[in-house]
Amino acid sequence: MVVKQMHKLGINSDVLQVLGFASILASIATWRAAKKSGDVAHAERFGIFIGLWAPTFFALAGEVAVHEAKTDELPTG
Repeated sequence: MVVKQMHKLGINSDVLQVLGFASILASIATWRAAKKSGDVAHAERFGIFIGLWAPTFFALAGEVAVHEAKTDELPTG
C-alpha cells in the first residue's frame, strides 16, 4: 500500500536511492558538525540515528522498483 502511494505521488526508485545516499552523507556531516560542539557521545548517537535511515530508503527503493517493473509489464488497453 505504501509502495503504491509512493508510485502515485511520483516517487520512483531513483529518488529513493538518492535519498539513501544522501542519508549516509548527512550522517557523516552531522556527526562531524556535532562533534565540534563538544558532546562527542551525542554527536555519535545523532549521526548513527540519521545513518539508520539509509537502509529504509534502499529497501523502499527496491520495493518501488519491483512495483514499477510489474506496472510496466501490464498491458495497457
